[in-house]
Amino acid sequence: MRWISLTLFSLLVMPVWADFSDGVSAYQRADYTTAVREFTAAARLGDVSAQYNLGFMYATGQGVAKNYHEAFFWFLKAAKRGDSESQFHVGGMYENGLGVHQNYSQAIKWYRKTAEQGLAVAQLTLGGLYGIGLGAPQSYSQAYAWFSLAANQGNDSALQAKQLTEEVISLQQINAAQLFSQSIAKKYIQVSPK
Repeated sequence: MRWISLTLFSLLVMPVWADFSDGVSAYQRADYTTAVREFTAAARLGDVSAQYNLGFMYATGQGVAKNYHEAFFWFLKAAKRGDSESQFHVGGMYENGLGVHQNYSQAIKWYRKTAEQGLAVAQLTLGGLYGIGLGAPQSYSQAYAWFSLAANQGNDSALQAKQLTEEVISLQQINAAQLFSQSIAKKYIQVSPK
């Protein structure tokens, strides 16, 4: 009985893996048309990496005409399944109105999902949105907290943003922001802010 289950499982999984790996090989050869075809087959069967790659190819126009609506469609599929890079792209597409109506609140939502997973560029971007009050009320404390998390990962732009934010907020706000960033680090990303 176990052999039958393993055989059935391998018959279901092998075509997805073959499509995805064939897509990667084609992409590495710069055969983007074949890569799109292979990634599409795997993406339709639910392969998150293929969905991300397909979104990227539509966003950049590799192997297909640039199409932000299609890019958004595929990034969103992968983002809903927890792919942090796809979540970042969905946030960026909402922020810039690419393939979807511009919506800063949605941008914040998706940037936060990926920032909580530890993606430094998302933490920097989220801090920036809080700092200028796009998609959420302006909060230098929130901005400082997210900049701190990104800076702790070696993001130089975040370190500069954190230092600039220190010039406009009080010591009390800095302390509160540090506590917030520590709680985020402990809860989600296991990186202790400095």
